[in-house]
Amino acid sequence: MIIDCHFHVDETMLTLEKMIECMDQNGVNKTVLIAAMNETMFEVDSAFQHNLQRLFRSLILNVPHVGHKIYDGLVKEGYFNLYGSLYKIFSKPDNDIVAAAIKRFPDRFLGWAAVNPMIPESVEELESYLTKPGFIGVKAHPFMHQYSISALNRVAELCETKGVPIIIHLASERNSYRYLPEKYPDLKLIYAHAGLPFWKKLWKYAKDQPNIYVDLSSDYLTPAIVKNTVEALGYRKVLYGCDGPYGMQKFNEYDYSAKKKWIDSLDIPDYQKEYILGKNFLALIGLSSPVL
Repeated sequence: MIIDCHFHVDETMLTLEKMIECMDQNGVNKTVLIAAMNETMFEVDSAFQHNLQRLFRSLILNVPHVGHKIYDGLVKEGYFNLYGSLYKIFSKPDNDIVAAAIKRFPDRFLGWAAVNPMIPESVEELESYLTKPGFIGVKAHPFMHQYSISALNRVAELCETKGVPIIIHLASERNSYRYLPEKYPDLKLIYAHAGLPFWKKLWKYAKDQPNIYVDLSSDYLTPAIVKNTVEALGYRKVLYGCDGPYGMQKFNEYDYSAKKKWIDSLDIPDYQKEYILGKNFLALIGLSSPVL
């Protein structure tokens, strides 16, 4: 089985050999890589951190006008501020690292081409990356790169024309999750982290939009949020692990199993889990045609 597990990759995170070793241990045939958006963050196992995460999620879900202000405040002047530590944001992610990884291990890696539309050459280079072997779509980050969703018009038009998906980590711009699907109805869209920071509102909107999917990854989520997302959208519109399905406390040491258990523990039939863990994504990028 191929599990659509996607990693941010740079030289400070994981060696490719270690990544493949962990993939093999967890039954993953292929991984789709994304160039790192910011300096490497390692997990800190502390009650303080977990309590802050719990409060943040609660505010996003239940008091979004407050939660969105906190969310917006995490990014300032080119840095991601998390628990008092600053991590430099890369304005132009290095897609060449992803291309090199695919070239070394073409049977194990695919790639997203990361783009920042605020850098004109980033958009100009995008089409050339999409012609390289193994690149299957585009990653955009309005949250960290701090731009309006409308800045992605050229990118969205290109992706729609080529029939490739774009995965987006949304900012809190009002109704931004509606903009691209309504302007580009044939565009294949994945919203990262279950549609953060909109969650419930986005799930309600996306349920009847045939080309919108959400991913179920990262420390932004919990097993309960994953369960609620699947219940709201159904198993055919959710994708496991499109943007950070791992935990890591030290360089080259990472835990894959914890977030995969979010899917394994769902009270749904195994065949539905297979769609979440890979079949949905394979169909989205045109590598198979799932049969209901």
